Amino acid sequence: MAKTYDYKAKDRTGQVHTGSILADSETAVALHCREKGYFVLQIKAQGRPGGTLGAIADSLQTVKTKDLAMVCRQLATMVDAGLSLISCLSVLIDQTSNSRIKAALQSVYKKVKEGETFSHALAEHPRVFPTIMINMVEAGEVGGVLDDVLNRLATHFEKEHKLNEKVKSAMTYPAVVITMAVLCVVFILTFVLPTFMTMFAGMKVELPWPTKMLLALSDFLKNYWWLVLLELSCMLIALKIAYNKDSTRKKLDQLILTLPIAGPLTRKIAIARFSRTLSTLVRGGVPIITALDVVKRTIGNLSMMDALTKAQISVQEGVGLASTLGSSKIFTPMVIHMVAIGEESGALDKMLEKVADFYESEVDDTVSRLSSIMEPVIVGILGVVIGFIVISVVLPLFDVITNMGR
Repeated sequence: MAKTYDYKAKDRTGQVHTGSILADSETAVALHCREKGYFVLQIKAQGRPGGTLGAIADSLQTVKTKDLAMVCRQLATMVDAGLSLISCLSVLIDQTSNSRIKAALQSVYKKVKEGETFSHALAEHPRVFPTIMINMVEAGEVGGVLDDVLNRLATHFEKEHKLNEKVKSAMTYPAVVITMAVLCVVFILTFVLPTFMTMFAGMKVELPWPTKMLLALSDFLKNYWWLVLLELSCMLIALKIAYNKDSTRKKLDQLILTLPIAGPLTRKIAIARFSRTLSTLVRGGVPIITALDVVKRTIGNLSMMDALTKAQISVQEGVGLASTLGSSKIFTPMVIHMVAIGEESGALDKMLEKVADFYESEVDDTVSRLSSIMEPVIVGILGVVIGFIVISVVLPLFDVITNMGR
């Protein structure tokens, strides 16, 4: 069984090199080092504290578009410099810090060395290398322009990463504020409020309805907090199960597209992703039918996926892409118009790239506006909640002061 080994070796100039490689034995690692012209100093099987836990942690490490962009950019630079693919992969394995990508590249290195094509070796790791990368690399190998294709992929992944970061930044602030607000309110209800209620009980004051309602909520959270957590967990699991069903997910995706604020933003993100991915694939020499199949798997919205499936069938039958997208009523008139111009002029990739640039800019502007709108809305909601709690505590105090005056 293959293991990951760390090695330390010297080259002919005396410089020490360290790295790690997936191999069947220490002998295979030594052979790898000798092929690079190194003199082996030390070989050690890689191990983390916790053994199995370390392996699990490695398997859970995510592969981000930023990591893929770096891999493609470095590979493109080395291939363009005239290095063989085997040498490029060897250098890349030493430089990659992501453990999942490193392990996958080590497997790819081994397969390519055995005579398998680069694209087929990548295809054996679909959880690490996306379909767009596999198809583009295959087109680059056939056309003899692998360096050019890798540069385009790097640009694509960099822009995809920026788009994802914009969406995440829009969601992070409200999520953090709402979470902290809920925790603060729960703390007040379960720890602070009961102290006041004990004081009011000793004074034998008739509590007003806001205070009674708040007290009932406080008692429920204090005594049945486990039930609240259980219900929330069951609700999340039920939603996840329902979302994994295509019929439910399709209805939910359609509903999201019709929502006042989330709908237009979701549509813009999906169109930007569709345009960028299709542009990259078409420019890389991937046939339009295959390109649509790849885009369909990366767009993330089932309604749009159905529209692209119909477009794929229509294009196979000889119908233009623009007219097919227009009949779906999902893509905007601008997208359809630009695709039509691209088909007529033979510059579909350039038109799609312009569409992607436009909608990525639109997403950026929408996210900025939403952030500026959500901030006062969240503050207002928190003000109402905290104000209600304060009033509920202060009202009985007014009764006490009034009775004392009498």
